[in-house]
Amino acid sequence: MVMAFRWLRHGKASLTTQCAASDIMAKLKTMDTCALCDASDKKARVITTVRPLKPGYRMVGVARTVAVDGDFLGVLTSLRESGPGEIIMIDAGMRGEPGDAHWPRAGGLFGELLASEAWRRGLGGLVIDGNCRDTPLLRQMSLPIYHRGQHPNAGTAKKPGRSQVEIQMGSVTVKPGDFVLGDDDGVVVCSPEELEMWLPKALETQRVEENILAHIQSGGSLFEKLKNLEEHLEDLRQGKPSSLKFRSPEE
Repeated sequence: MVMAFRWLRHGKASLTTQCAASDIMAKLKTMDTCALCDASDKKARVITTVRPLKPGYRMVGVARTVAVDGDFLGVLTSLRESGPGEIIMIDAGMRGEPGDAHWPRAGGLFGELLASEAWRRGLGGLVIDGNCRDTPLLRQMSLPIYHRGQHPNAGTAKKPGRSQVEIQMGSVTVKPGDFVLGDDDGVVVCSPEELEMWLPKALETQRVEENILAHIQSGGSLFEKLKNLEEHLEDLRQGKPSSLKFRSPEE
C-alpha cells in the first residue's frame, strides 16, 4: 500500500506495518460512521461543519492535512505531494469570525481542475472546512467531496499555507496520518491507536445490527431483540447505572 506508513508515529509499531494498514483499510471499507461512533462510546472525532456534496459517498483513507486562509496555493502543493489512498483535509481558517463570509476566505479553494487531478491520482477524497466551486461538475465525479459550502470566486494563489501539520476542522483536531471515514452521515477521524481499540467492537456492532434488521424485515419485532429493556428501565427509575443491550445473532 502506498505511503508505507507515513504515520509511523511516536515509535509505535503495532499498527504501522504495511500489512496491518491494508487490513485496517479493508475493514474500514465495510464500516459505517454510525457503528464506529457507537463503538468509540461517542469519542470518535466527528467533523460537524462539513457535509457531502452529494449522497452516496463511501470515503476511506489517510489524512493529508493543509491549513490555508483564503488561498488555494497550499491546496495545490498538497495535491502535488499526495498519493493514492490519501484524503486531503483542508482547514480553510474559518473560526466564526466576520471575515469567514467575505472573499478571499469565503472563496472556493478547489474546483473541477484540482478535483480531477485528485481523482487521477487515486486519492480517497477531499474534505474542506470551507468552500469549493464548480459544484455541478464536481457532483458528476465519483471522488468523495465534503465541504462547508460553495462560492463561485476562487481564493487567491499567493500564500503557501502549512502542510502536514495538526489542523482544526470545526471543533475537531486532525493530524497527518489519521484515518478518515466518510458516508452520508458525515466524516469521522480516528488515530491508528484509536482504531486498534474501536474496530473490533464496531465490526461486532454492525454484525448485531444487520441481524436485527434482517429479523425485522422478515416480520419479527425489534423488541424481541432487546435483551434487557424492562430491567434497564427499572434500573434507571432507581437511579442505578445501566445500559441497553441487544441480543447477539447467536441468542
